[in-house]
Amino acid sequence: HLLGRRDFLRIGISSAAGILSAGTFGTFLGCGSSCPGNVPLPRHGRRVLADLHVHPMMNDWIDRTPVAVRNPLLGEVAKNFFNTTYTSWETSHQAQIDLMCVAHINVFDEWLSMPTDPNPEAPAATLRMMDILEDELRKPEVARYASFAKNSKQLSDLLGRKGTPEYRVAVLHALEGGHALGGSLDSVEQFARRGVALITITHFFNKGIASSPNAYPFFPDAGARRANQGLSEFGAEVIKKMEGTGIIVDVTHTTSTALEQILRVATKPVVATHASARTLGDHPYSFYDEHIQEIKQKGGIIGVVLYPFVLSNFSNEETVKEHGSLHDVVRTIRHVCKICGTHKNIGMGSDFSGFIVGPKEMSCLGQIDKLRDMLMTEFGNDQTIVEDIMANNVLDFLQKNWTSGV
Repeated sequence: HLLGRRDFLRIGISSAAGILSAGTFGTFLGCGSSCPGNVPLPRHGRRVLADLHVHPMMNDWIDRTPVAVRNPLLGEVAKNFFNTTYTSWETSHQAQIDLMCVAHINVFDEWLSMPTDPNPEAPAATLRMMDILEDELRKPEVARYASFAKNSKQLSDLLGRKGTPEYRVAVLHALEGGHALGGSLDSVEQFARRGVALITITHFFNKGIASSPNAYPFFPDAGARRANQGLSEFGAEVIKKMEGTGIIVDVTHTTSTALEQILRVATKPVVATHASARTLGDHPYSFYDEHIQEIKQKGGIIGVVLYPFVLSNFSNEETVKEHGSLHDVVRTIRHVCKICGTHKNIGMGSDFSGFIVGPKEMSCLGQIDKLRDMLMTEFGNDQTIVEDIMANNVLDFLQKNWTSGV
């Protein structure tokens, strides 16, 4: 009888929690980065950033996950030691950020679930995360900075407030991982009614929708088989259902085999919310140039991630902490422009607060103007190109292709 994935990970997490409770790693606590009390106001035009993929609620969700509830010290380490990039509503507002697509993912729940079998409780758990976000945005101390948009009409209204006292950061629901559907097409309709704009159809593990690069070794539970590479029949139905309900398909985290099949099945433009180019960083998560071109040809958007580890060929994350910088981001943006033959299909997906090691110049999303300054230099102070890449391309894409929500 083989040790299954869930057993393996549960034993590992329980052991880690025991060690942490003994105080062995107590010095790790309090090491996490945070946003400064305020950030410099933008010195330029109206649009600053439309972030396709960000996790401002990650720590709140970790606090509520059963593993962290049972082992609070483990949750504290996850939040304060491993999650080293930070996002706050206040500093995002100060930086005049236009849009944040908040990616719903509970990392502990995904790690401890079956590798392929759908969890019927997953949709309900995801809806609870969506409720938590909407409740957060209704708090008076948050409502002054950010506001939820359930559909493209509400998004347009929020974007129209830029430059007025009523300006708020527009916030959209996004799901990271099709396992949130629980193996049910009915869940797609349920999430569409709630205004979900994007679903990243796979994440760390193949959950019976599409294959993802191996984030962790495959440990089959008793009776389980290694999942097929590529897009499953159910995955093709998910894409069809998403297109019919107005949710945009996010192809980030797919294998090249799965991506090729998705691009054949999809009839509407797709998005890669937080991607990288394999020519520059030879990582399984990165996309080949021809796939970048195909996404562009379908009218899609490639969102460049602020994660130097996958943007360039760093050997390990310790090296990234020392050398990974915004130069890796700018280099990738320039490369994608070259491959697409235009800058109009490029956006940004920071993945901040999502357990990444960010560029050494940035720990807080509110510091995004540092990237803009570098892009201005890269593109000869052409403000139109820079604002398109930072915000306008994504905003135009969403207003044209996102039709879910009521």
